[in-house]
Amino acid sequence: MSERVKQRDAEFEKRSSTLAEINKELETTADRLANLRGFLFLATAVLVVLFFTRDKEMLFLGGAAICFVLFVIFAVRHGKLKTRIKRYNVLKEIHEQYIARTNHDFTKLHDSGADLQIEKHPFSSDLDLFGEKSLFSLISVAHTTFGRMALRDYLLVASSESPDMESILLRQEAASEFSERLDVVQELEADTKMNVSKQGSPQALLAYIDSDVSFVDKKMNILRIICTIGLWASFATALVIGKWAYIVPAVFFVLQLLLMIFSYSRNSTIFTLVEKFFPELRAYSNIFTSIEKTEVRSAFLVRIKEVLYSEQSKDSGSKSASASNQLHSLYKCCLLIQARMQPLLYFLLNLIFPFDELCIHLLEKWKKTSGKGIPEKLKAIGQWEAIMSLSVLSFVFPDGCKPKILESATPVFEAKEMGHPLIPENKVVRNDFSLTKGCAIITGSNMSGKTTLLRTVGTNLVLAYAGAVCPTRDLTLSVMHLGASMRIEDNLGEGVSTFYAELIKIERIIKLASDEKPLLYLIDEIFRGTNSKDRTDGAWIVLKKLNKPTIIGLMSTHDYELCKMNENNEVDLVYYHFSEYYDDDGLHFDYKLKDGMSTQTNAKYLMKLVGIDD
Repeated sequence: MSERVKQRDAEFEKRSSTLAEINKELETTADRLANLRGFLFLATAVLVVLFFTRDKEMLFLGGAAICFVLFVIFAVRHGKLKTRIKRYNVLKEIHEQYIARTNHDFTKLHDSGADLQIEKHPFSSDLDLFGEKSLFSLISVAHTTFGRMALRDYLLVASSESPDMESILLRQEAASEFSERLDVVQELEADTKMNVSKQGSPQALLAYIDSDVSFVDKKMNILRIICTIGLWASFATALVIGKWAYIVPAVFFVLQLLLMIFSYSRNSTIFTLVEKFFPELRAYSNIFTSIEKTEVRSAFLVRIKEVLYSEQSKDSGSKSASASNQLHSLYKCCLLIQARMQPLLYFLLNLIFPFDELCIHLLEKWKKTSGKGIPEKLKAIGQWEAIMSLSVLSFVFPDGCKPKILESATPVFEAKEMGHPLIPENKVVRNDFSLTKGCAIITGSNMSGKTTLLRTVGTNLVLAYAGAVCPTRDLTLSVMHLGASMRIEDNLGEGVSTFYAELIKIERIIKLASDEKPLLYLIDEIFRGTNSKDRTDGAWIVLKKLNKPTIIGLMSTHDYELCKMNENNEVDLVYYHFSEYYDDDGLHFDYKLKDGMSTQTNAKYLMKLVGIDD
């Protein structure tokens, strides 16, 4: 166990103890307050009874009043304390999940990201980026839709039109900053987890902001104002003049009712929408507040905070305002709308005042002054959560390295002591691997480690471009696209055989290669679904098509005939292999990558092992 791992475990243990101690102390205080609150309530009841049974002695009434006031004070304090206890329980759960990540215990990591999988993607399914026991599941601490989507996008940078080295380095710096602040990151996750449930997204709010429809009816507003003024003025006049004058306010009363009935259906559309996004406003306002209060130094995180303080609409003439204040303003407006949701209050408020019209006016004013900037600010939350997720790898792999990204026209991938992030530290076997041109042909027996090597290379590239620490001692790579053909599945419903499905994936890689952009490809057991002659010939054709200065790749194969086809060095190839050994206990693999071609096979041994032999 390295010193960094020991230091991490010590830090985790210390934080576990701290959270447990604080939680225990809060629970003890809460129990005392609960007992005291109960005593004060009982004392209030006893003193009230004594007041009525002892000739209404004012001393008892005064004592009851004092006890009741104290009861209210302690009840409020107890409520706040219970909220703090809930928060520390959430923090405890979050910290336990961090510990679970270091052990690769996926049973405690509940967001697999399976819904984020993109069908027919160049490499995501091949590298287990999403789904059960996936890379996303291991690192994600995002609880909003925006955070989950941003993390997905960062993990898929190698499939974007043009991977941007500057953006990669900015994310790397930001993730590195968070990796030094475990308590801050966990506190921020607690804020999102407590405020947003089920990976929530305020779609109703975004739909309202995005809508160009104005719910303000100027004619109706004028009529309602005239009727309101007429109702109050005529009613005040009637109080002075006499009974006969009440006919006029009665007329205005009827007009108000007619206008309310006429506008009810139109107004209900916007108020129904408000009902959908109202519960989320306080939550996202709280998340904004947490981010705004966090001090950061890296350029990427500073930029996110600047987005949260960006100016409002210039047409409104208003100054800049924080995202939390903008959402809180909408929240207060929606509180007014909640009042009219009660039928009796709706009737009374709209009878004596153009209440609905006022609420709609406030909503539309907010939409004009603040609404258009909110989607970008919500996306900023997502970027923040995604960076927090990327920082997780620093805790899972304390000995990991910050990859060096090269701005090179030709592809480069050089790694020292490279491991796979989905294999626990106590089980992973690390290998050195370097490739600067051509293709690395990987040979070896079944289960010897060929496929794992391909996935290790691809997953480390994904993490490097996302901006995370990689489970390697050293990693240097250039910016390039990634294509893979590893996990092949047929589709009987669509009439797609395994061989044809693989052909489609290989064709996508060749199409990527035709763009003349740097590319790394990973092909596992090429054309395994056809006969040996076609497999060898087809693989050779693919190798020749991918033999370009801008392309490097790895191809695993059992086909030793393929390895003999390059006698004239027509294609840039380098050979590696994995091997195994036998002893009295059976077959063993060391999973160490070695130079040259393999000469071993173990298929007959494995068949015999499961009872299939001559």
